[in-house]
Amino acid sequence: MAAAAISLPHSLSPPLQATRRRPAPPACSHSERGVSFDPGSAFYRSDSAAGRDLAVLAATLRRHGRLDPSAPFLCLDAMCGCGVRALRYLAQAGADFVWANDASEALRPVIVANLSRVERGSPPAEAGRRRWVVSHNDATRLLAERYLRREYFDVIDVDSFGGDAAYVRAALLALKIGGLLYLTSTDWRSARGYGSRSSLSSYGAYVRPMPYPNEVGLRMVIGGAAREAALLGFHIRPVFSYFAYHGPIYRVMVQLCNGKDNDTSNYGFISHCKSCGQSQTFGFDELGQISCGCTDRAVG
Repeated sequence: MAAAAISLPHSLSPPLQATRRRPAPPACSHSERGVSFDPGSAFYRSDSAAGRDLAVLAATLRRHGRLDPSAPFLCLDAMCGCGVRALRYLAQAGADFVWANDASEALRPVIVANLSRVERGSPPAEAGRRRWVVSHNDATRLLAERYLRREYFDVIDVDSFGGDAAYVRAALLALKIGGLLYLTSTDWRSARGYGSRSSLSSYGAYVRPMPYPNEVGLRMVIGGAAREAALLGFHIRPVFSYFAYHGPIYRVMVQLCNGKDNDTSNYGFISHCKSCGQSQTFGFDELGQISCGCTDRAVG
């Protein structure tokens, strides 16, 4: 289903037309890992650079490890902000095409100015093909439209705010088999067990207060992606997890794999004993047998 190849960037955008030369990009006020850009009025945090570093590294490794290296390498930044992530995918990960999207049309001048530091057209041998496109749509709608048009991407980056994971299924559908999906959650209340109803509806996880909420929050996001992939007949493979205190931000990179994984060991429960502090994992068939060795009671 999502493994079909597409002839991007032709299918994503019309051939370049002869237009007036764009004005030179304004003087940049920031630099991230050697890439210059201007955040303008967009939200930007330099503390999040490490998360973008990991994304660029994973995308670069994915580009070099593809079965068909001649196929165009396509990235989609669904919530791009000022466009620094999209710019780094172009300048550092070697993406052939990047779709930069942000719901706010007011940020268009900022995004276009930053991406204009990379030539919009491809090299002469690829004349008429675009390197990047900027749009302003709801992320879920944009991803669904890409799927309906059979336009699949190698990397999809969704740097969302909060814990609404409604976009995950649409993102998986717009992803190539073997492609990378970079997920985000800033829902620290759910990760700490104070928003169990929210985590249950968004990620299918009922979280209780634990002394290691950072790991639980990452597992929560991975589990939600695994559930959505299974519903679509796929499975995922976690690539890396990253927690940043300044958000707090939970970021997870997963790879989409073909076929459903029927291994039930990926699903279960984490228990924590308030008496001794020991933690254990239990499967669904052990729910009636949960206990801790520090007590003689049947249920600790």
